[in-house]
Amino acid sequence: MLSGNPDSFAIWFDQVDSWSTEKFKNGCFGYFIGGKLIWSLRSTLGVDINRLSLLYAMNNSVEDEVIFNMPLHTAYERLCVQAFPSLDSDVKVSDFRHLVSAESLSDDGYYAFLVECGVQAKLILGYENDASSVRQVFLERDEFQRVVREAIKKFCGQRFDGGTGLGG
Repeated sequence: MLSGNPDSFAIWFDQVDSWSTEKFKNGCFGYFIGGKLIWSLRSTLGVDINRLSLLYAMNNSVEDEVIFNMPLHTAYERLCVQAFPSLDSDVKVSDFRHLVSAESLSDDGYYAFLVECGVQAKLILGYENDASSVRQVFLERDEFQRVVREAIKKFCGQRFDGGTGLGG
């Protein structure tokens, strides 16, 4: 299943029956960002899709003009520090407001962040602390959320769990 436009942002997932059980539908899950696929073979599809529906950005603005206008690597570094502060920092609570990675992608080290400014949005993606992996794509504001909602609808429409819920 593919939702969105792979040239800007899309979500791709496919259930692999031989990896799945009655309770858990496992498979492949990925994001296309700017035409490049990042993916995981370790997805529990229901967990990834459900967690996407719970992202802060799905129901709240992630407007931040300062971060939006920062140079790419500076913005990625700032967003990583906010979401994953070092243990020796004075930060008491991680700020996951901009983090939009599906759980399996984060587990594999891919961190995607959404930052909005006016009518635009920007997806910033990197692999852990590898500066050479950092890239961005500009979207229309709410495009990310539309693609996530479309993917959820397709997942639920598949009736993986025999019902209409997200299932395993």
